[in-house]
Amino acid sequence: AIFVPDDPRFRWPQLSGTAKTAARLESHKLSILAAVVLSPLLLWWIIVDLMPMLASAAVPLVPDSVKKQMGQQTFYTLQQTALQPTELTPAQQAAVQYHWQMALQKLPLEYNSYKLHLYKSDFFGANAFALPDGTVVITDELVTLLKDKPDAILAVLLHEIGHVEGQHSVRLIAQSLGAALVFGILFGDPEGIADLLLGSGSVMLQSAFSRDMEREADQFAVEQLKALGKSPSAFADAMSALLSERSTDDQSSSTLLKYLSTHPDTRERIEQARQHDTP
Repeated sequence: AIFVPDDPRFRWPQLSGTAKTAARLESHKLSILAAVVLSPLLLWWIIVDLMPMLASAAVPLVPDSVKKQMGQQTFYTLQQTALQPTELTPAQQAAVQYHWQMALQKLPLEYNSYKLHLYKSDFFGANAFALPDGTVVITDELVTLLKDKPDAILAVLLHEIGHVEGQHSVRLIAQSLGAALVFGILFGDPEGIADLLLGSGSVMLQSAFSRDMEREADQFAVEQLKALGKSPSAFADAMSALLSERSTDDQSSSTLLKYLSTHPDTRERIEQARQHDTP
C-alpha cells in the first residue's frame, strides 16, 4: 500500500531536521539546478584528480605477490594471443641481452627483479612494454628497426624499466578500479566490481600510460643513460627512427607506430631528450 496525500507539499510532522532540510532542497528550484550542474563536475573531479591521487597513495600498499601475479597472468595471456617466438638470429638476441645485462649490473636496480624477453608480434609491431612484476618484452620488429642503434634499443628498455620503477601499471589499475567503484556506487552496479578486480590484467593491456607517467619514464631513461656514460639522445634516436619509418613507408606504419600510439607527444619528447644531451 502507498500513502498519497492530497496535498503534494504535505510532510510528516515527525520528520527530523535533516530530513526536513533534504525535503526543502528537493523542492527548491535553485538547489535542483545547482545539483544538475555541480554533480557532473564533482564526478569529473573525482575521476580526473581524486582517483589518481588516491591510486598513487595506495600503490605502496599493494603486496609484491599481487604485482607478480598480475604480471604473470597478463604475460601468459599475451603469449597465447599476441606474441610469437622470436625470429631474430642468435647473434641479434645475444647483442640485445648483452646491453640489457650490462645496464642491470651497473645501475642501482634489483638485478633479479627484471627479465627481458624477445618476441615477434604482428599485433604489437615495433613495440616494447613492461609488466608490474618486472617482465620486459621487446619485439623483433623494434629490434630490427633499431639494429644499427644499440644505445637506442637500450634507451627504450630503460624507459620501460622506468614504468616498473614508477609502478605505473599498478597505478593505472588502481585508477580504473577506483573509477569503476565510484560509478558502481552512484549508478547501482556494485556486482560488476568483482569482475573488474578479476580482470585487472585486461586493464593493463587496454590502457595507455598518462602523459605524466610517460614523462617520468622518459626522465628515468635519460638519467640512467647518463649514469651509464651514454648520450641521452639515444632515446630521441629511437623515437625519431619510428617517426621516420612512418614518413617513408605509410603501408607498414600501422604496425610500426603502435609504440607511438601508446606513447603520446612524441616530437616534444624527442626535443626534451636531445636537450639533456651532453656536449
